[in-house]
Amino acid sequence: MRTSIRGALVGLVLGAAALSACQRQAPTSDETTQNPTNAEREAEIAAETLAALGGPANAEQRALYEGEFQASGGIDSLGSAEGAWELTLLEDYAQFDRPGLGEDGGPTAQRDFRERGMRVVAGSLTITISHQPCQASGVELPYTAHVLFEGVPYQGCARRGVAEGERATWASVLPELMPGIGVCMERATSRPARVTFASNLDEGEVLVRIRQANGSRHECIVTNGAISVYEPLSDDDRRSGEGEPEFQPGGARPSARNCRSVEPVADRSGAQLGWLIRNSC
Repeated sequence: MRTSIRGALVGLVLGAAALSACQRQAPTSDETTQNPTNAEREAEIAAETLAALGGPANAEQRALYEGEFQASGGIDSLGSAEGAWELTLLEDYAQFDRPGLGEDGGPTAQRDFRERGMRVVAGSLTITISHQPCQASGVELPYTAHVLFEGVPYQGCARRGVAEGERATWASVLPELMPGIGVCMERATSRPARVTFASNLDEGEVLVRIRQANGSRHECIVTNGAISVYEPLSDDDRRSGEGEPEFQPGGARPSARNCRSVEPVADRSGAQLGWLIRNSC
């Protein structure tokens, strides 16, 4: 790879750490060493990466990072053999896949366009795309990608555009969302009710949007297994990707109307969770 944001950052951090070490007094016997948490490591790496991207982008720079991207890599940015990974970054959703370790992702927040790259948060992922040539399996790709997940930075190569096929949606991580969905669905009073959108928020929080049989819509937030927010939604309050697909839990198959398809959805053990209702035309 011709350039590496992470490599430059590591050099800066090591230099700063060495200077700081010279200025500090030797620790006393009463002082204890604490390992940083995942959240602390992520905050430090995210701050370093954002600083390396420079100031706000102009229109020409911003155009380099609009649209959809696909990225992949083989090791993490610290050189650890974490295995191959793939990232699909859509306009409204990102999915991070590590074979054998499952999938993670979520709806994307607003992209932060900078002089030397773009950063976006999607669920538990912090994604950075830079317009820097990158070598992958003997092929040069025009972009470098960094993915920060659970305190570990992954580095790989990226290109614009996404291969045709089934695309990630909010329901791509449905099994992980089911505990929160189950709690929220118990509050529905007009059944059958459907989930139009769900996502992990902060640790221990799940957001679920419900459309009841009578057409009313509600937003539910579950915090540590209990409902902390349950409020009605207006007709014009819709999240990106909401309603495509919808999810109806339970064993009873929903009726399929014009331009709607119905398919069963199961968890990783094969147990049926319910039904996905998609637009088919």
